[in-house]
Amino acid sequence: MPTLGIAIIGTGMIGAVHRRAALLAGAEIRGVAASSPQRARDVAQAWNVPRAYRDIEEVVTDPQVHVVHVCTPNHLHRAMAQTALKAGKHVICEKPLATTLEDAQALAALAASTGLVATVPFVYRYHPVVREARARIAQGELGPLHLIHGSYLQDWLLDPASNNWRVDPALGGASRVFADIGSHWCDLVEWA
Repeated sequence: MPTLGIAIIGTGMIGAVHRRAALLAGAEIRGVAASSPQRARDVAQAWNVPRAYRDIEEVVTDPQVHVVHVCTPNHLHRAMAQTALKAGKHVICEKPLATTLEDAQALAALAASTGLVATVPFVYRYHPVVREARARIAQGELGPLHLIHGSYLQDWLLDPASNNWRVDPALGGASRVFADIGSHWCDLVEWA
């Protein structure tokens, strides 16, 4: 099987996670795009990857890129994923896929029409305890479920002075932090 060439758009915390996952999977990181060309150059050098792309348009014209990882603030997901799909690239897009239902549905339809792989990485599905819960539910060990209660606690927005883009509805979408963190909880409820 040939090595997949990937580009990562967005070089913050989750972009670094995608980098590690791609390397562990045997992919070749062809380059990165970031919030500015200088940031892309800095990260490309730090990550030892060959290209620092100016923008999504430069990413999708690189014939050595087969998969585009969209790891940007939420308000950019739809446009970046759409551009990559229209250029014939597979897409791994962080959640939420889009900030409106209409945009998400349009992207899903576009992906289906291209035959390309386009996915949102809900990785908690593969934790052993989640797989065990899913198997037990499927076997009927818990009986019918009428109520599910849960929480998802993280401290990265604990500081009241946090200026993270996730709390700005213009950048994170109307659901803001819920789309980034609460979506994992909802996905596990639906999947398990």
